[in-house]
Amino acid sequence: MNFEPQKFFIGLVEFFSIILPGMFVAYLGRELVPDDSTLFPETNEVGWGVFLFVSYFLGHFIFLIGAMLDEWVDDRTRKLTDLAQTKRLFKGERLSPKLLRRLVPTRLLFGRNPDAAVAKAEQLKTAGLQKLSAENTINAFQWCKARLALESPEGPAQVQRFEADSKFFRSFVVALAIFGLIYAFREDRTRAVIAAVLCVLALYRYVEQRFKATQQAYWLVITKEGLNSKLAPAARPDGLTHAGGIVFRKGKFGREYLLVGATDNPSKLVLPKGHIEAGEQTEFTAIREVREETGTWARVVKPLDIVKMTSPTGPDMQVRVFLMEVVEEGAAPEKRPKSWLDLESAKEAAMQETKTLLDKADKMACDLRP
Repeated sequence: MNFEPQKFFIGLVEFFSIILPGMFVAYLGRELVPDDSTLFPETNEVGWGVFLFVSYFLGHFIFLIGAMLDEWVDDRTRKLTDLAQTKRLFKGERLSPKLLRRLVPTRLLFGRNPDAAVAKAEQLKTAGLQKLSAENTINAFQWCKARLALESPEGPAQVQRFEADSKFFRSFVVALAIFGLIYAFREDRTRAVIAAVLCVLALYRYVEQRFKATQQAYWLVITKEGLNSKLAPAARPDGLTHAGGIVFRKGKFGREYLLVGATDNPSKLVLPKGHIEAGEQTEFTAIREVREETGTWARVVKPLDIVKMTSPTGPDMQVRVFLMEVVEEGAAPEKRPKSWLDLESAKEAAMQETKTLLDKADKMACDLRP
């Protein structure tokens, strides 16, 4: 049997993620046990045996509670990213509370572009499981780990290394939180503050390592797919290449429409739109592209039209255009100029095909219930 250092290291870290927090709680917990208690006898042989047994038992209990943090903290934190908000609007749900999105430092935890890898991994997962109608039975991270394990026994090792580190700090988050609460109730403010600070640091490290584990899984699968893929992605059966929207809001003097500076010529105003990624539905693309190009969150109201548009840098585009209503405004990731204009001003600034769409959109918006 060959010795595998990486697997040994992973197993060792996972063992310590159980025993060390348990020892930490057991040791500090002695202060809470009466002096005449036999739980921690003083004799070396029996005392160490009882201490290690209690530590191991407590460690498993802490580890079990810590596993819930994957859903309570990591998953819910990831649900505050732009990709998660796009999914919410696509499903007809509301955006997550704005205050919560501002308070949680997703950029600090996940980097400047946390959604690129997971979005591509989800596209690959959907393409692989769609034939079985099983694309919603497993999340992208679980699918990537399963695929890596099937392709090579060594495949998941790099992912498991980061997972092991995250589990280690996850357990200490629980242990420190327990004692922070105990010290707070006992009005031991100094120790309570120390425990709280260490708990926050451990929480940050846990989320960071958990994110690295998911990113590593996505990167490995995407790289393998790229190396194995020799053909260009197939065109959509409906011939559509892009999706976007005519976004409106209710201004002081009536409806206003959103236009954005063109990529090649920012002084020229165009509709926000973009390329339909593999596996994406057109409504999802429209929501995503409006957000990326203008910083505006908008919901799809109704399909408007399919139009052919010329591109100065490539082939003509077949664009699915939707009527969309603003939900929330913000800074645009792409830093392109944008303008809110009344109907006539928007038509003057826009190209011919956009003018026709604006007239159609305005008529459709008039027919909407207030």
